[in-house]
Amino acid sequence: MQAQGVIVPTVPALAGFGIGLALGGAPGPVQAVLLSESLHGLGRGFQALAGANLTFGFLLLASAAGLSQLVPAGSQLRVLALAGGGVLLWLAIDGLRTAARPIGGTAVGSTVPPFVRGATIVLLNPGGWLFLATVGTAIFASARQTGGPALAVISAVAMTSGLAAGDAGVVLLGGWGLRRARAGLRSWIQRGLAAMLGGFGCWLLVRAVVAQ
Repeated sequence: MQAQGVIVPTVPALAGFGIGLALGGAPGPVQAVLLSESLHGLGRGFQALAGANLTFGFLLLASAAGLSQLVPAGSQLRVLALAGGGVLLWLAIDGLRTAARPIGGTAVGSTVPPFVRGATIVLLNPGGWLFLATVGTAIFASARQTGGPALAVISAVAMTSGLAAGDAGVVLLGGWGLRRARAGLRSWIQRGLAAMLGGFGCWLLVRAVVAQ
């Protein structure tokens, strides 16, 4: 019975880690920013990762602590979608601009600090807030029922760790894998990532405008 009591409380934490790992590897605006930054060096990639993961980790911990009022809803989500869409379009334009200015065969990194880009893309991503309001809330509620508030916090830390591991894979892919490609190909990859961010931005703007 004691062994079972030890195993059962670990389930929400393991589930949180697995969900975070899957979320980190799923394509989205955060991953596009991480990959774009890592094309200019592992340092920039991991700075963007730190900004994104510290920001989302703080939100996860707040949700685990029961601060559900932090999660926007209704018209707040619409405003968030408008702001997020605008920022994504701006980042897309910034990415296209930097891709067109090669120095020594390598495109110059964005003038926006990578940490700021990572944090901003998380704060203005409605999908992340919806995740907190649905999946995150369910996982933390289960953890509180199983092992109390402490287990909910542990689950949030585990989810953040899984997310960081998944995002690290994206950074390493860009920093070690894609950077080995020729300068011209890297420039086109940068343009493709910028176009992806622009597509996400347009989708958010259209969604916000047509929302009832």
